[in-house]
Amino acid sequence: MQLEILEQLSESQFVLEHIAANQPCVIKDISFNADNWTTSAFKERVGDLTTQVYDTLFELQDIATMDSYLERYFEQAREPGHAAPYVRWYNRLKDVEFPWGDEAFERLNSCWTLPDCIPRTELLVPLARHGRQANPVFDLFPYRGVLVAAQGARTRLHRDPFCSDAIVNQFAGVKEYLLYHPDRTNELRQGQDASSFGGFLDVRDATSAEPKIEPDYRGLVNPGELLYIPHGWLHDVLVVEDSISITWNFVHQAGSAKFRQYLLDGPESDPEFEVLKYFYAHAGTEVRTVQDVLAHLDAVASVDSPLARSA
Repeated sequence: MQLEILEQLSESQFVLEHIAANQPCVIKDISFNADNWTTSAFKERVGDLTTQVYDTLFELQDIATMDSYLERYFEQAREPGHAAPYVRWYNRLKDVEFPWGDEAFERLNSCWTLPDCIPRTELLVPLARHGRQANPVFDLFPYRGVLVAAQGARTRLHRDPFCSDAIVNQFAGVKEYLLYHPDRTNELRQGQDASSFGGFLDVRDATSAEPKIEPDYRGLVNPGELLYIPHGWLHDVLVVEDSISITWNFVHQAGSAKFRQYLLDGPESDPEFEVLKYFYAHAGTEVRTVQDVLAHLDAVASVDSPLARSA
């Protein structure tokens, strides 16, 4: 089944019908200038910067300039099963030295705007409560990344960390997505790995890249479109045409019930919990334990509103 492609969605509709309802969607006619996202324009703006190059399951493979990646992998035909590596150029996620993508975002921030339907307030991660705003064009977000991927590259089946939602803004090229409902997690799990980024079956055929396991939703994301993936939904992405997009994760009050449950379940052994702590510290709230996070959530506002309970 294909997701309905929506347009002219208001923020309140997006929050109620998608975040609170945990319902994925594709939104079209995202405002942007395609000329800013051609390969040549992109190279001119950020080609000299050092990027993070990963495999299909988030294992770092290389550190290279964006120029070198584009020259080596773009405009190269590939047979199914011969995936190119995938640039996931994240903004700072931890206080460690690493070729983060923060400068790339600074150079690109004049090239895109946040769609009007995407909330800037009532965010629990990154923290944006009581009139404060957070905008991924300018601000740090968990797993905010410039995604650059040659035709044939893949992100294999996974779900996003700490019950966060994800958005992918597509600016150049085309991606195919497979989405699987959270209720199918056990069906798709493989082995003992309980992490977000591993432990799931490879749902595509190795030679044809066609799904071996029927998804709940399958479709394409084209330039000028946005894909919203709510928390818990497993997803696999195949790059159909050389692609440039921007992604970020967040937790909104309207979809936060599962986030609170994640905290109550004791995530100290989850390595992604360190990322969560970093973002609270960045917002001026030092947290060391799960109890600190829960206490802070109770202090700033209840996450047990009617909207949150519906998620």
